[in-house]
Amino acid sequence: KMRQETANVILPAEPDMLRAHLRARRAEGVRMNVNLLGESLLGEHEAERRLVAYLALLKMPAIECVSVKISTLYSQISTLARSDTVRTISDRLERLYRAALESHFVRHDGTQVPKFVYLDMEEYRDMWLTADVFRQTLDRPGLEQVRAGIALQAYLPDSFNVQQQLTDWARTRVAGGQAPVTIRIVKGANMEMERVEASLRGWPQAPFQKKVETDANYKRMLGYGLQPENITVVRVGVASHNLFDVAFALVLAACRATSCLDALNDKTVHWGAEGKPESSLQSRFLLYHVQFEMLEGMANHQRRALHEMVDNLLLYAPACKQQDFIHAIGYLVRRMDENTGPDNFLRHAFKVEVDSPEWLKLEGLFLDSVACMNDVSRAARRQQDRHKPPPVPAAPAHWSLLVNEPDSDFALVQNGRWAAEIIEQWQPQCDLRATHVPLSIGGQDVDGEGEAVESLDPSRPGVVVARVRQASPAQIAQAAECAHADPAQWRRLDAGARYKLLRRAAQQIRMRRADLIGSALAEG
Repeated sequence: KMRQETANVILPAEPDMLRAHLRARRAEGVRMNVNLLGESLLGEHEAERRLVAYLALLKMPAIECVSVKISTLYSQISTLARSDTVRTISDRLERLYRAALESHFVRHDGTQVPKFVYLDMEEYRDMWLTADVFRQTLDRPGLEQVRAGIALQAYLPDSFNVQQQLTDWARTRVAGGQAPVTIRIVKGANMEMERVEASLRGWPQAPFQKKVETDANYKRMLGYGLQPENITVVRVGVASHNLFDVAFALVLAACRATSCLDALNDKTVHWGAEGKPESSLQSRFLLYHVQFEMLEGMANHQRRALHEMVDNLLLYAPACKQQDFIHAIGYLVRRMDENTGPDNFLRHAFKVEVDSPEWLKLEGLFLDSVACMNDVSRAARRQQDRHKPPPVPAAPAHWSLLVNEPDSDFALVQNGRWAAEIIEQWQPQCDLRATHVPLSIGGQDVDGEGEAVESLDPSRPGVVVARVRQASPAQIAQAAECAHADPAQWRRLDAGARYKLLRRAAQQIRMRRADLIGSALAEG
């Protein structure tokens, strides 16, 4: 029953049924971007099965564009093995790009184009990794003319930095005679997941905390992407159901079209009565450089109205087979959570009228975001850097207010380098250079007088990483006597004094975090 009720939102992935829907949309002049839904990979066998499914999709004549996620291409993604991860995913993405390059799609007007592959964005931890995969794959020989795109999420402040880096890279790419790329700008759809991860790991929330900041960053990214010097190297996908944002993009694109044509000093331009390029030329500019993107089955009346104004409309269409419908639940929950938010446009879309209270509220939100679009932060909200000395956290007023030590955030590049430095330091400390571990008796380090014991690295059989001599019976008795005598007077310390000592010990552990990880790594 749920499958039937969501049939307009989740397409059937069975070839015959999918083909029929795509042909109907093609007849309407609407382009389609198909995303095969699926959960996280459980192994490399499943990764290969997904890759084969994508390749089969690209071979279908009715398919023009597919969306993939890096998490569906590789089951062993690790930010600690960044270079290996990027290389492996790039190898698999290259297969998709070459398949897209070899196939062609016939549009409703009869023109033939190579097929298109979009890289979707997932959690914040994958943002820079996905951008690296995108760049490094397209830099490979033979992929110069691939039609490819990547999604960026405006609710992440540093998405704007990624956009600028990708634009600079694309400028060099196009200057070398290669094809432009596309950036689809979206608001973001994993807010609850980001909140949960931040809460569990003790990190700041990666996305903006206020929706007005997300909306402002979205407009800033649109403005940057539609600048005349950028739009010719990176085409822009305007992905939104917020009609205020869509109208903003339409007006901005039209104005930038005029500026760009004027900057190019195009002698073939025919100027209209108002001193602007005639609509046919401007429409061709918009068609070539800007596409508007919406979700299949969401607010179809908006899609129809927009399609009357622009030809280049792309619908994002999730699809799954009947036996895999369980994979669609996560997508539906995210859409429901997103679209029912108090400030979300779609929550009001079916009853909003000009000058109604809902309209005035949405108009106010739009104007607020426009007012701060040039001032909103572009700095990553997660700034942890394990290279820096750890601060001493403030003492909680009550034990119930204790906050655990934040996990190391290895999604951040600087922490990835820090982890690599730990391995570089500890890996050579073996065999003849193995760590000597003394005994500690009465606060003094002494060598044991008992049997010698070697600690082996489980990841490198036979490699000794530490040596220690066990305590003799006399040394054991000496340690017991010391504990009984209690020379440090620990048993007489009150709770406050013990608390201060434990806080100092905790700070020492923070400062020696790298050595703690290195020793744990050495002994497995």
